[in-house]
Amino acid sequence: MSSETVAAASRSECISQVIDKTLSYVVAALLVAMSFTVFGNVVCRYFLDASLAWYEEVSRFLLIWIVFLGAVIAFIKGDHLGIDVLFMVLRPRYQRMVTVIADALVLVCLAIMFQGGWEMAIDSLESGWVASSVPIPYGWVYMVGPVSAALMFVQCLIKTHADIRALKGVPA
Repeated sequence: MSSETVAAASRSECISQVIDKTLSYVVAALLVAMSFTVFGNVVCRYFLDASLAWYEEVSRFLLIWIVFLGAVIAFIKGDHLGIDVLFMVLRPRYQRMVTVIADALVLVCLAIMFQGGWEMAIDSLESGWVASSVPIPYGWVYMVGPVSAALMFVQCLIKTHADIRALKGVPA
């Protein structure tokens, strides 16, 4: 392996680690915020006999962001479900080829997800549609779609690059 290849792999690994760590802290902060919101409502309901009118919507919005950003973390760590029955019967070179093809298909799907999510978020922002109990525009809630798609796209590019390098190293 040349020094350029090692440097590129090192940069890619560094980018993945930075995104993973940053997202982990963001998701943790969102989870803490959601927990405090729900717990605060329980305390208000139990001790004050009054419910917070906004807690349900805010906790739902936080959960949506947690799920989508958590999906990016799972993608980085390779924790998403996969079907590996085909790999059991293929030789290593063909396994790598199928992996690169699958990576290309994932990139296409993520590009479609980004475009659709972006259009939906922008349409919601332009329409001025806001949540009923808090002044949060739904466009900001929907923005998690293109944000998570873009982050997964970057990660998939890194993975595809590594898979292509691995394919070149596998004998025929």
